[in-house]
Amino acid sequence: MDYKDFISRDSAYNAFVKMRRSIIDSADRGNFNDAFSDLCATALTGDCVAQDVVAYFFNKGVEGFLEPNYEYYMSWQILAGANGNEFALEKLEFFLNPVLEPIINSQEILTAALKSRAITKDNAIMVISNIICEGIVDEMQLNPKNLIQISNKPSLYSARSNRAFLDAMDKAMPKVVQYLVS
Repeated sequence: MDYKDFISRDSAYNAFVKMRRSIIDSADRGNFNDAFSDLCATALTGDCVAQDVVAYFFNKGVEGFLEPNYEYYMSWQILAGANGNEFALEKLEFFLNPVLEPIINSQEILTAALKSRAITKDNAIMVISNIICEGIVDEMQLNPKNLIQISNKPSLYSARSNRAFLDAMDKAMPKVVQYLVS
């Protein structure tokens, strides 16, 4: 993905707020299931803002309609980041930091990436975060169609529930570095 294909943080944030408000208003009217189904259909098309909003609802849950589910939340958030949503990437920064920091702090990797890729000092964190998310998607074989088979079971964050995402990120790191320096 080229940086020009990214959705800027501000545009993604504004669209996120509008889309989230629409779903919350539907829930207030008792019509959450239909609105959420429409949102998921949009997310399936690759719309990274819709993917971010789906992640939000799996993170927070909606009383009486949807239980929080950490695995779905992280999967959708990572998909949104892999599809170039800068707002989603910003929210993932703490999670991505164990892999992002060594890359950014490696003069050798960063110099090679700046020379051979569409990476600049201004966009390096976003582009490298995006590439890490793409690597996690590949490692975990995250497919939105598989994530849409929603079972409304609660699943909160735990070290164990996060392990699959951390393992995938660790496995993706050598491929990410190889891509950046090639």
